[in-house]
Amino acid sequence: MSNFASKHIGMQETEIILQKAGIRPTAIRTLILREIAAIDNTFSLSEMEERLDTVDRSTIFRTLTLFQEHHILHEVDNGSGSKRYCRCVCHTGDTHTSHIHFTCEVCHKTYCIKDIDGAQIPRPENFIITEINCVLKGICPDCRKTQYI
Repeated sequence: MSNFASKHIGMQETEIILQKAGIRPTAIRTLILREIAAIDNTFSLSEMEERLDTVDRSTIFRTLTLFQEHHILHEVDNGSGSKRYCRCVCHTGDTHTSHIHFTCEVCHKTYCIKDIDGAQIPRPENFIITEINCVLKGICPDCRKTQYI
């Protein structure tokens, strides 16, 4: 089970997550992590900057990079050329598995599909897989309703 099971996490839980990841908890890191936990899907640096309008952009970027290095976040390449982040919900102990993402071709949102584990993707023989980045593209349920009603 993920440390991010609920949308809102408390200060103590935030500090525990940071400490387990080997990151020193600071007020800014705690604030950013709590904001990330409240987001259901992927987000960009600009979106995080809008949510945390009192925090400097470079501080947010450095914190997101730190979280990525310590597997609290991962980067999602949805083909748009824009860097998007997603919290790592598949971190269990010392292993890190990946999940699938879906990018809507209408609204351009990228969703985490957490119930499809990247480990389910067949691996080619004699290759070592270090990362899986799988993005399905199509029309999300919300856009499908508005496009096809």
